[in-house]
Amino acid sequence: ENQDADIPPEELQDLGGAILRYTIYQDLPLQNLVFPWWDIRNISDSGCPGQWESNYMIVYYMQQGYVHSEYEVGNLIDSDRVQVSFGCIDMCSQWYNSYGDCENHTLSPWYDNIRLYRYILRGPQWSYRWLDLFQDNFPEDEYDLESWVRADAANDLNANDNSIIRPGDSIVVDCTSPLAGSLRNGGATGEAEVYMHVRAADIGPAGKPALFGSDLVGTYGTYVSDDGEWTIIQCDSALAGGINVVEDMYMVDLNDAFFTRGYMIEYYFEAYDLNNDRSTLPRYADEGQHFEFTCLPTGSSDILFVDDFHGRGSHEGVVELYYNWTFNAVIPPEDWPDRYDVNSPTSLVSNGPGSRAYLNQLRYNEGASAGYKIIVWDSGNLETGTITDGSTMSDKSDDCTMLIDWLDQSENDVGLWVAGDNIAYDLDALPTTQALQLMSTWCGVNFIEYSYFDLTGGRMAGGTVTPLCTGTVGGIFGSSLEFYAFGGCPVINKFNVLDATANGAVSVLYPEYDGDSYAAGIQSVTVNAAGYNAKTLWLGFSLMYVRDVDLVFQSARNQLLADFISWNDHMLKDPWDIGPMDDEIPNAYKLSQNFPNPFNPVTTIKFDVRAKGHVSLKIYNVAGQLVKTMVNEVMDAGNYSREWTGANNAGVKVASGVYFYSFEAENFKATKKMVLLR
Repeated sequence: ENQDADIPPEELQDLGGAILRYTIYQDLPLQNLVFPWWDIRNISDSGCPGQWESNYMIVYYMQQGYVHSEYEVGNLIDSDRVQVSFGCIDMCSQWYNSYGDCENHTLSPWYDNIRLYRYILRGPQWSYRWLDLFQDNFPEDEYDLESWVRADAANDLNANDNSIIRPGDSIVVDCTSPLAGSLRNGGATGEAEVYMHVRAADIGPAGKPALFGSDLVGTYGTYVSDDGEWTIIQCDSALAGGINVVEDMYMVDLNDAFFTRGYMIEYYFEAYDLNNDRSTLPRYADEGQHFEFTCLPTGSSDILFVDDFHGRGSHEGVVELYYNWTFNAVIPPEDWPDRYDVNSPTSLVSNGPGSRAYLNQLRYNEGASAGYKIIVWDSGNLETGTITDGSTMSDKSDDCTMLIDWLDQSENDVGLWVAGDNIAYDLDALPTTQALQLMSTWCGVNFIEYSYFDLTGGRMAGGTVTPLCTGTVGGIFGSSLEFYAFGGCPVINKFNVLDATANGAVSVLYPEYDGDSYAAGIQSVTVNAAGYNAKTLWLGFSLMYVRDVDLVFQSARNQLLADFISWNDHMLKDPWDIGPMDDEIPNAYKLSQNFPNPFNPVTTIKFDVRAKGHVSLKIYNVAGQLVKTMVNEVMDAGNYSREWTGANNAGVKVASGVYFYSFEAENFKATKKMVLLR
């Protein structure tokens, strides 16, 4: 199919990047050894096609389901005319009887919604991996909470078969300027002008002073300046093996001996190119969007939230956004939970809390200045890298043993909340004693099925996508609580099916199927070695998928967490919020039809923002001329509305007629029509 699009002439000179996006239905069993593949080729001005090329360098085993895929392909395009080819690649000749037997063929892959975008590349361009950034950390000395906290990268530099975890000391980002040709040289070093801005402030109860100045700089980087709050450090060119310069990559290090528990270190990057254009990483750093890592425990809370879905779906990660709303509704602000973000969890780089925290920094003792009475762990919809066990099939961060020791040796009643679509599936596949002991002995959980949707028929027989879950008589939540586990579309979530074992008891049920009951949640109480109760709750889905029965509000999430907190004899916010919230986090971007329409003199425009980012809402006349800018700013996720009084940007009332309002956010754009009648 031939397609073309007009590009405004004034933007042609700034075009440099390209994104290939598509939806794929994947049902490719590994034994098939058939994998999806795409290629791009340029067409010359004379009409001759070039060679097929691809950035798709690795073939992936793909389980059944729809997936939205996106690839940067600007490096493959050097012509105004290109062709894109989609298909699959058969690896039987290379991998037969190594990874599969080439049987069990299916009709997939099926491709849809194929789009190729060109985009503006003005200014320095960035890329990064979360695993190359700073990881939340704990003090170096297990028995001295005020000992220094290392500013380490998430990535373990040792191979997985080396039992020693050796995090990188410096962090690395990639920065180029394709249109300008190069970054600008200057600053304190005369080299590429790539800077890190860093701010260290105490968020604990100790009231420690802010940290700034040249002492913040570690082994790599050069101090530039500070304003008593933010310190600017010029980054060094990254080195491979400590010797060879890596092109377009820049590294910086912070002084480990400067940080102690309670400090949150925020940071962002900026760079300048030869055209004197400037950009930042994250993109909206100037509006307050920063990276950060925290020195734990802060001492301000006895609750630890492990965000094992960090940075996915939004800058913070969608799981964190949902928990923030729920924590805000349920937990007193003075006990706002500490948070440990696991960077790049499925990369298996040995950076879970089990790699950083000592037992005595976690173990709860009444009256102690540290330790956690409750640990909340959510892995979103991950299938690997959830709660790791220290084995080569997982990674070297032995989170299972860390949690077992904390449950068994805390000298007070403690509670563990485990939520995630596939944590039980992940742990059940691990061969270690600690994985089985955590799931079965301490949490009373037996893994039954990978997917409630598949168990109830799947795609071929009308499986239940969004099951209505209910509490149980005698369970934490009682039998009156009902909520949906939102299965999503077109990507259908694979909610784990559980059963109770050992000290476990069913607390949440999926709907019956063929006369049988299936558990969605298991609660357990075990007396630990110190004689205290260790209470656990395990959900077969992430909290981010919990919806009220009207599929709109979040009171069910608040109720679940509040009941768990109360079950663990922990103080709740007074009063805590069980009711619907207007600022519920939407599942998707949305622009609603204005109301009333037609209107005079005022109309309301409602729109939903799925994730924090830059949002614009603008009104145009039928000639395409801008009439009124309603919104042009960075906004948090939520539901919003704006009123238009029929005036333009100068405050002058416009004439009756047809107008269009356009909403843009992230990769979403929508336009609707409205009529003003004077």
